[in-house]
Amino acid sequence: MATALQVLATASGEVGYWRFGDPLEGTKYGRDYAARHGDYYGASGVPYCAMFISYCLRANGITDFDYAYVPYMIVEARRRGWLLGVTQARAGDIVCFDWDSDGVADHVGFCEIPYSYKMQTIEGNTDGGRVKRRVRDHSVIIAVIRPPYTGVSRPVVPAGTLAVDGDWGKTTTRALQRINGTPIDGIISSQYAPNMQYFPACAWAGSGWQWEGESAQGSQLIARMQKAFRTTPDGIAGPAFARGLQQYYKVSVDGYIGADSVRAMQRAINRQLGRK
Repeated sequence: MATALQVLATASGEVGYWRFGDPLEGTKYGRDYAARHGDYYGASGVPYCAMFISYCLRANGITDFDYAYVPYMIVEARRRGWLLGVTQARAGDIVCFDWDSDGVADHVGFCEIPYSYKMQTIEGNTDGGRVKRRVRDHSVIIAVIRPPYTGVSRPVVPAGTLAVDGDWGKTTTRALQRINGTPIDGIISSQYAPNMQYFPACAWAGSGWQWEGESAQGSQLIARMQKAFRTTPDGIAGPAFARGLQQYYKVSVDGYIGADSVRAMQRAINRQLGRK
C-alpha cells in the first residue's frame, strides 16, 4: 500500500492540467477510467473530479477504490470504515464537498494541508476544468475519507494554523479575538456599511463582518485593534483603521484592506499563536 505523501506527490504533479488544453477527446483521467468502465467516461464534458482521485490512487497501487461519482465513494468508504470527521483530516485524505448543503456530495479533492477551520486541497475539475490547489472552508466538507495508507501521515503545519489565503473571514477573526482577549465568535459586529469599500478582503458573504447603516455600534475586537494601531478606538473600521493596520503589519499603505494586507496579518497571527 502507498503512503499518503506518495499519493499527494502524484496529485501535485498533475497541477496545471486543463481539460480544454487536452488535445484528445475527453480528459486524461476520464480516458483512464474509460479503459475499465466504458467509453462514456472518456467523452468530452464528463466531470472528472472523482476520476482524478481514482487516477492518483491507482498510480500508487490502490486499485480497489475506483469511482466516477462522489456519493458512491462515500457509501463504500462508510462500508469499509474509512470515514473521519473533518477536524481529523490529514495530508492525503480524500475530501468530499457539498456546495448546496443538500446532503449529497458534489465534488472531491485531496487534503494537502489541514488548517484551522480551512483546508488546502488539490482538486481536479475545478476553476474551469483545471487541476489546481484550492483553500476550502470546513463548512462545505461533507465527508473525509482515509484509505489504509502505509504509515502515518504527519501534520504539515501545527494545529490551529491559519490558512494564509488573504480572506478575512470568521477563522481569521476568531484568531484575532483569541489574541486580543475579546469574545470568540468569529463576528466583526455592527460596522458602518459605507466603509465596506475600504475592505475588499472582508466584504464577501459569510465573512462574519456585519455591515449596517447609521446605527452601527462597532466591534470590541476592532476597538482593541485600534488601540494597538493608535487610532480612535470607536470600534468602527474605516479608512484610518485600514491605514493603521497596514502600517502595523508593514505593508503598502493605501487605505484599502485587500488580500496582500490580510495575508501579512495572517502570517503575523500564525507567528504569535505559535508562541502561545
